Amino acid sequence: MADETRLARLVSELGADPRYATGSRRFPLHISGDEAIAIAAALAEEFDLGSSERATLAARQGLNIYCKAGCSACCTIMVMIYRPEALAIVAWLNQPENQAAREHFRAAYPAWRAAVGDSPERLSRLFASGAQTEYDALHLERWRQGVLCAFNQDGRCTIYPVRPLACRNAHALDTDANCRADAPRPAAAVDFVPLSRFLKDATRILRAAHNATSPRRHEQQPVCAFVHSLL
Repeated sequence: MADETRLARLVSELGADPRYATGSRRFPLHISGDEAIAIAAALAEEFDLGSSERATLAARQGLNIYCKAGCSACCTIMVMIYRPEALAIVAWLNQPENQAAREHFRAAYPAWRAAVGDSPERLSRLFASGAQTEYDALHLERWRQGVLCAFNQDGRCTIYPVRPLACRNAHALDTDANCRADAPRPAAAVDFVPLSRFLKDATRILRAAHNATSPRRHEQQPVCAFVHSLL
């Protein structure tokens, strides 16, 4: 269990200098694996509070957030994550009570990997090199391919309690009809500025923590590939 005072200090200092996230300056403090996991968990908990406020705001405006258990229309997006979130998922999967989720993922991964080919490595290289246009194009191509996340089982997320921030942020208003790459327009969503700002800041902190704990700095990987490499 990470010390709360030290954890608060780490989060504050990780976000204090944007160069920690870009990799142009090395973070001066040591961050253990347990601390990286605690950072990811703390950010997820705070994000969920903001997400709840977003849902309340939508209801006040007469809007309905459609997403519910069993809806997996956005689970073909190749979600990219940093090391703290990957470590948090691995730690959760390695708990005895989550053995079924771990075994399902291991069984589903080979088919997922065969379907996406070398996309995980290509996306990581494009991100690290700053080739944003090519990165976006490949990301869209993979979404259009429609390969379901290896953590999805019968429409449900098997790692829901520790899913990445990007997954927690995904939502659609009223229907999932436009939660597809070939939809005529993107799915409508709530623009909740405080939560959007938090997500931006949290992503920067996760990226900085990744750079501080990984020999492969300035890198992100698809959640399935990253977790599989650590299990």
